[in-house]
Amino acid sequence: MASTPATAQSGPDDLNGARKKVETSDFFGLCYLMLCQLAYADENDGQKAVAQIKQLLPAMPVPQGTVPGKWRLAWGPQVTNDNSNLMYAAEFVDAGSGLPVFSAVAIRGTDTQAKPSGILKQLVEDLDAADQVVFPANNQVGARIAKGTQDGLKILTGFQDPDTHQTVADYLKAFVARNPDAPVVVTGHSLGGCQTTVVALDLASKLPAGTKIVPNSFAAPSAGNSAFIELYEKAFPFRPRWFNTIDLVPTAFAGLGGIKQLWNQCQIPSPGIVRTLVDALELVLLVRHAHYSQQSPVDSRILVGSCQLTKANAVSDAVQNKALEEIQAILRKAMQDMEEKVSKIRLVGGLLAHGLSFVVTDNSFANIGAWVQELLYQHLILTGYWNSVQAFKGVAFIPNPFAQAAAASAGGSAR
Repeated sequence: MASTPATAQSGPDDLNGARKKVETSDFFGLCYLMLCQLAYADENDGQKAVAQIKQLLPAMPVPQGTVPGKWRLAWGPQVTNDNSNLMYAAEFVDAGSGLPVFSAVAIRGTDTQAKPSGILKQLVEDLDAADQVVFPANNQVGARIAKGTQDGLKILTGFQDPDTHQTVADYLKAFVARNPDAPVVVTGHSLGGCQTTVVALDLASKLPAGTKIVPNSFAAPSAGNSAFIELYEKAFPFRPRWFNTIDLVPTAFAGLGGIKQLWNQCQIPSPGIVRTLVDALELVLLVRHAHYSQQSPVDSRILVGSCQLTKANAVSDAVQNKALEEIQAILRKAMQDMEEKVSKIRLVGGLLAHGLSFVVTDNSFANIGAWVQELLYQHLILTGYWNSVQAFKGVAFIPNPFAQAAAASAGGSAR
């Protein structure tokens, strides 16, 4: 799976032009989103997901207007035993010469199609946003990220290709040595988008100086504080951040207050339990001096979301009902955990004068079904992202290769 060595003479005349599109434009944006969706191979079994990626990647569509290309698997896929983290690397290569235009590292967290409740579980439990740790190590500017994000990074950087036993950094070192002018893209959706930012910085410390790393995150919650963002933006001149304006996940944790009114325009007010959790988390972050920032507006690829126009679920009825049940359980547990955290700071500066109540009743879950339905619709790639990225100025068209695409489009995707 090693890349063909590139020389100044061997590439097609437009190879450098194609690479420049990666480094300076959104031309391949829909391709990156496609790689993210492929990471969500629609299986509960991680090894089946790996097999699907290996089978499907070579047949994925390519954009017109650049080198006549094709996709090839270059590293992985690797997945944890519980299917909670998956990562692979794909190369977009010139079909004639075999020279790579770029390599893309695609990352995902919980499979949001096989287990949609994983979206909230990772946000309220796994990321442990109130506990921040230093990243990158020994930085002198105070950059910090969520502890759960660091834990996920350790898993991803520990993955080894099953054939070569190389880490993704080992593979990329070899790739860059053979193809010094080819950029390295890092991309992911949801928690994979969050990991995109930290994986990119981690790779920047391991790959040769001057390696062109181009992070592209989709629907990503913020990974760390303002000092982390400053380091990130300094490291990568071109770093698009794609997000649907009424997707809940990108509001965590730099825009928590917006969650309470997020879908008022859709006549879907937040359930009481969600509003209480947001207020409590904001308080805990304040007391622990943990804060989060997002990238500068210049990086934003703003996808203006629209309310779901039909009652059709973004996933099957069975999956939707299961997700609703699991999300209610996750919110109940989060309420218990948050009450314990807040109880430890209840007397700090009178901060709880407004009186948070952690009593959970049936009324706490009022409107939860519609809220979960909108959450899934706005956040999933094929309903909340595909059509709007496809319509974004400067993005090359590719046909949607996924079987669910027709149903997603029929539901009135955000544009």
